Amino acid sequence: MKETSKKVLFWALMFMGVFLLLTQVGYSDGDDAFFYQYTHEMGFLEYLSWRYTTWVGRMSGEAMVYAAFTLGIWFWRVVNAIMIVLLPCGVLKLAEKAAGIRTERFLAGPTLTVVCGYLLMAIMTVGYAAIWINGSIFYTWSFTCGIWALIPVADIVFDTGVGNSKHFFYSIPCAILASMSIEQMAAVLLTVEVLAVLVAAVRQYGCKKHPGKNERIRNILLIAQTAVTVVAFIILFLAPGNDIRVVSEVQNWMPQYNELSFGEHLFITVQWLVSSFANENRLLLAGIWLTGILHILCKNERKTSDLVCVTGAGLFLLTAILPFFGIEIFSDCGLHIKDITVRLDQVPRIEDMQAANWFAMCWWIVALLFTCILIWKVSKHSVVLVLAWLGGIASEAIMHFSPTIYASGARVYYLTDWMCMFIMLALAFKIPEKKWRDLFYSIMAGLGVWNILHQIINYI
Repeated sequence: MKETSKKVLFWALMFMGVFLLLTQVGYSDGDDAFFYQYTHEMGFLEYLSWRYTTWVGRMSGEAMVYAAFTLGIWFWRVVNAIMIVLLPCGVLKLAEKAAGIRTERFLAGPTLTVVCGYLLMAIMTVGYAAIWINGSIFYTWSFTCGIWALIPVADIVFDTGVGNSKHFFYSIPCAILASMSIEQMAAVLLTVEVLAVLVAAVRQYGCKKHPGKNERIRNILLIAQTAVTVVAFIILFLAPGNDIRVVSEVQNWMPQYNELSFGEHLFITVQWLVSSFANENRLLLAGIWLTGILHILCKNERKTSDLVCVTGAGLFLLTAILPFFGIEIFSDCGLHIKDITVRLDQVPRIEDMQAANWFAMCWWIVALLFTCILIWKVSKHSVVLVLAWLGGIASEAIMHFSPTIYASGARVYYLTDWMCMFIMLALAFKIPEKKWRDLFYSIMAGLGVWNILHQIINYI
């Protein structure tokens, strides 16, 4: 079988599996019922104007919501299945470009691993961000558009030598859809685009080599995409409904929000952020640590710093696995909010923290800092991968400014998870020996299956 046929068959089978799963999903009683009602009572432009002036500036996301709810559940099932497939496919392409991989072969190990990204996540993250109808539109659809908007941009950033100007004709519309759908993706997209513009400028004006016609066209299209992203970003944040939404969400979800001191806000953010990595994102972090260990083990000569990194990565990897065995001393950060669907009248306080909670928080803060150092070391000082890691942290830390930091639920971890997957695969591609790469892919696939089964058993 030809390599292209293998790729098509794999992703087609994944689409069919996801689609069959989605046939069991229907409208929920909460937000889905709300959007179903109003999208059927209003015209398209009337609905967008109402949402922009009274609630939110996410016009692209709201447009997709309108289309999904007016065209019906089967339209959503088909499109959502496509998006669930295209998201890991796009992340894999970005990782290949970051690693300098240029092959037409079907890479079974990396492909299986990126798909298992869904299994490595917390089941509630996938549920809220990919299976829930309204959540899937704002998260999976928007993130998929954002990832594919980055494909031609990545060719410039990583200087792959295979860039095609024609790719911008799908990436620019994708950039508009992503940057005016959700703030997290808009920020990531704009950051990478600006970085690409700077890289292109240095190559065009800082080098003696005169760029060819195709490269100049590609740079112009890159600037055009960056410009439309900026405009979309501005439209998103200048919506008059944003202020109304914040006032309403403070009243509905965290009435103490405006009364909290800076220190109290900071504590809430750090505790919530660290707890998310310790409990929700830990297996994808474990994948990054494992790639670091394998990179160092493949070296012929090891320095003292290498041994320190292996030891640190090994310890953090072990603590990421311990919750499977009921050992939570390294993951209990004192965040004991039982029900995020009701108003929070009492926020977590420093005074309620136990010594064990402080230990867990400090442990994972060190783990996050260590991960940054490890990525820098094993990636041979890749600025982009370090920025991707910091961006993953920032995409969650931005919830510092939202009174729905708890109420938003696990879906806000979704982008961080995929950025971790991107970093993990980019590093895995560069593991020198094939046997160690294959071992890594097998371990991550097995860990994904173990994770999903463990969660299902606990939820039953």
